[in-house]
Amino acid sequence: MSTDPMENPEDLLKDIFAKRKARIDEHEKLRASEPFQQALKRVDKLVWEYGEAINAIDFQSTRWPPFYEEFISLRMKQQFAECVISAGQLIKEGFHTPARRELRFLVEASVKALWLDTGSPEISDSRREKPISKLSDVKAKVGALDDLGRERFAGIVKSLKFKMIDDAGAEIFRSAALDLYSKLSTHVHVSSQNIGKDLQRFEKGQDIGFETVKDVNSMADLMQRVLDLALASHFEAFMPSLVGDIFVEIFDENKRWTFHKTPLVAAVSRHFDYKAERQSRG
Repeated sequence: MSTDPMENPEDLLKDIFAKRKARIDEHEKLRASEPFQQALKRVDKLVWEYGEAINAIDFQSTRWPPFYEEFISLRMKQQFAECVISAGQLIKEGFHTPARRELRFLVEASVKALWLDTGSPEISDSRREKPISKLSDVKAKVGALDDLGRERFAGIVKSLKFKMIDDAGAEIFRSAALDLYSKLSTHVHVSSQNIGKDLQRFEKGQDIGFETVKDVNSMADLMQRVLDLALASHFEAFMPSLVGDIFVEIFDENKRWTFHKTPLVAAVSRHFDYKAERQSRG
């Protein structure tokens, strides 16, 4: 009598389940390993430190209540936080494509909020009788979001004005915004690029939920780039004098804050090198 499991459907199923369980057990061991746990901790650290920064902005904004009536970036804090927390959890659970969609929203939302809060140059739209121009309150800015959605993202990015980031930093910002938006947008809609890439991975046994340490670290790298852009946008949208207090009084004391070393937040920070507190610290 043959013992080949392929000749018996019941044995075939048992063989499939056994191999699946072996893969799951192997991946559980990988997830418990030190390199994997360190990669997960890095994701948590990014989420936490982004939260510290937006809470610092929120705290400073209490100095003058009308800020909440003027800056849409402040009023969108909960959406920003929800997006980042969701992306972090999705990355940790192996759902990397949905995480990219969350990060794509953050790129678009933070840049458009910055454009509205800084009163950047008018953007013309052939479908509008009048161009979108500087708006003075949150209600009007919320109303303009749909119109901005019809604009090319590149036009919004190129027209941005900056208060703290210098010209060199501005070019890095624009390049990063366009690059991230382009790459992350491929995961928003069904396309040959994203589906084809996933199918190639599946054929190699790289199924969803069986991510490697390299996969998690790659997503952490991507998240760090997005959060650098988002935080730079949030800071630029706020009052420079109060942003200076945030850096000098809070983050200068925390040498391990990740965003000291990221290019866009560092560009904002350099604007305050003239401050006496920094001068005295050497």
